[in-house]
Amino acid sequence: MSRVAAEAAPTGSNGAPESEGGEEPTPPRVRSRFAAWLRRHRVPLLLLLLLCGVVIASVWGRADHDTTALSPANPAPDGAMAAAEILADQGVDVQHHQTLAEALAALDDNPGATLLFLDPSGYLTGEQREDLADAAGRVVLVEPSFEQLADFAPQIRSAGVLPPDPERHRLDAGCSSEDAEAAGAIEAGGKTYRGPVTCFPAPGNQGAGAAGSYAATKGGSAVVLGSADLLANESVALEGNAALAFRTLGPDETLVWYQAGPFDIPASEAPADPFALLPPWVNPLLFWLLLVACAAAFWRGRRLGPLVEEPLPVIVHAAETAEGRARLYQDSRAVAHAAATLRAAAMTRLAAHLRVGPGAGVATVTRAAANASGRSYSEIDHLLNQRLPGTGADLVRWAQDLKDLEEEATSS
Repeated sequence: MSRVAAEAAPTGSNGAPESEGGEEPTPPRVRSRFAAWLRRHRVPLLLLLLLCGVVIASVWGRADHDTTALSPANPAPDGAMAAAEILADQGVDVQHHQTLAEALAALDDNPGATLLFLDPSGYLTGEQREDLADAAGRVVLVEPSFEQLADFAPQIRSAGVLPPDPERHRLDAGCSSEDAEAAGAIEAGGKTYRGPVTCFPAPGNQGAGAAGSYAATKGGSAVVLGSADLLANESVALEGNAALAFRTLGPDETLVWYQAGPFDIPASEAPADPFALLPPWVNPLLFWLLLVACAAAFWRGRRLGPLVEEPLPVIVHAAETAEGRARLYQDSRAVAHAAATLRAAAMTRLAAHLRVGPGAGVATVTRAAANASGRSYSEIDHLLNQRLPGTGADLVRWAQDLKDLEEEATSS
């Protein structure tokens, strides 16, 4: 029936059956080879797909905005985009710069502009800070260090940090500064400072000479904000933080918002390249040693040839096994062990030929061998059970005597 159906099926020009729709079917061998290839490489393929997924997810989810703390382009809680946008809405030209050259150029183009200086990591040197102080008409510092205060506002001194608190401290103005009175109170943490004008003292530390989160020089040419909370997105709307920040940063038409970075480190201050300290002949020597190591690896490396087929199982003749074991006994001089093996083999063969039964003892086999050979029991007992060869020659003579006994016992 199937043969008749096959003969009746339409065929193409080459005699092969045609599939419906005129499409040639995929050969089964190709499909099986592809499936086998997939099974063999499934682990590398899965790892490759996983790597591609991680790369796509990282690229897709990568933030396209600035992530620097207190950056005017950072919308995160620690950024300062909200303060910058409100200042821009009030007509202040906020210029964000991240290199010293750009900041100096902006200050030269806008004489009298306010400089907001942020360098918490201390990238700039004293000379660079002095250049900025000379170029800026007015400077606002956020949590400055001792060195930054000495260069920008020598009249203001650091006075420590606010006492630790689970939340930010609510600090009242406590001074006659117009900006501080407009703010009324702020919520902030951070550092405290002392200067000609000191506002927002720590709780329980009010009075003359108290340190506060806001300090300024007479005339307001330098202002110190002791807390980044006054500008951060997450806290700028608390209490009078926004009022103090906007009045401090926005009195001039232009605000140069400068955040120092590692690119501002001068070449003389940058860490030395350890390779630059080496003699000039070290690099050629290292390259030559690398070539020698590669050549040695190629020379001494194991190079596998083509696979050699070996028919299995391998047949090992009994004579070869016996000879190999005998050579092992000879090399190790195991005369006693060899004698015990010969004795056990002789007793087994005699017991099987004389049919004394599988449960027969040594004495029974010895008596049967004496009866079959015609010798006395004591002679056979001495030969089978008591004689102990001491040398290889004694072992050979004793083995010959055992052979003679077996021939006598089995010939009858």
